[in-house]
Amino acid sequence: MVISKWGKKLFVTSMSVALSLMAVTASADTGTAHIKIGSISGGASNITYWVDSSVASYGHNGAVSNAISKWDAASSGISFSSGNSSAANLKFYAGEYVLPAGVLGATGYFYTTGQQIGAGDVTNGQNYQIATVTLDAGWTSGLDQDQRFMNAGHEVGHVLGMNHFENSPAHSGEHWMKSGAFKMTSPSSIDLAHVRTKWGW
Repeated sequence: MVISKWGKKLFVTSMSVALSLMAVTASADTGTAHIKIGSISGGASNITYWVDSSVASYGHNGAVSNAISKWDAASSGISFSSGNSSAANLKFYAGEYVLPAGVLGATGYFYTTGQQIGAGDVTNGQNYQIATVTLDAGWTSGLDQDQRFMNAGHEVGHVLGMNHFENSPAHSGEHWMKSGAFKMTSPSSIDLAHVRTKWGW
């Protein structure tokens, strides 16, 4: 079969467009809108976490375990290990209506002195030594298990340096790093692209 010069050009152009579209589907916006410049002390390859008894009391143990395992598997640059409360640099808590109205979870950033660092400062490059994740059992009481998994995964994503995906330029569709309560037990391909941009493969 003989392909004309125009046929070859059309084929090459079609392939280029197809490859471009494929790249867009899992590309990561490397701007601070979606990826924080600041990082957890010691990097993501050495995060020690501790889970307060309140997490089990309010029924969020499975969500925390799922968040840790799914983000751990996302990149070779990420590794979590369980530790005690004094040595851990990531600490999980739960409570009932302890967060502002409608807030399902929150992430805090701190120095070892206990001084809190603003999320905006971390976005712009301030590193931190300890992160806390608080899950609100009151505001999440109407959620099903998959939505609770997404909620915990979203907060751990903040610890790993991710910002909200509705920040402009926004990502369409459902993602762990988009605000809301989606039925998602795993991060999306866009979530993974961002965390790998931050921490490598």
